[in-house]
Amino acid sequence: MSDRFLVVRVGTERFGIPLGAVREAMDRAEPRPVPARSPAVRGVMPYRERFVSLVHLGALVSGTAAPEAAGGTVVIVELAGSAVALEVDDVETVVDRAASFVGPAPVAWATGVWRVGGDLVTVLDTEHLGERLTAAGSTA
Repeated sequence: MSDRFLVVRVGTERFGIPLGAVREAMDRAEPRPVPARSPAVRGVMPYRERFVSLVHLGALVSGTAAPEAAGGTVVIVELAGSAVALEVDDVETVVDRAASFVGPAPVAWATGVWRVGGDLVTVLDTEHLGERLTAAGSTA
């Protein structure tokens, strides 16, 4: 388990994205709609002279549709060998060994729960999330 991750917020939830999977954080571009089997996919957005899938992180982990209101920030991550834009509400901090491991996560899409300051942060299993998107045919 990694103790180096980027903390992002989606609604009231805080998630950690392992730094090894993060390419960059940036403002969200307006997506272009594309057919997708996953309800978490908003479409594709431009990124460095190509298009990447734009996926609402909260909807991806909960298995629901992306909310109508869109977040203004994305984190470009490597999932299943492809760059994917994960839509979040805010990027909060980078944790570099300044968190306490609480225990394993009770869900398949996460590797564990960490205490960062006074908050609990669920650290994502990017391999599992990539497999989930690939199985749904959602990566661009």
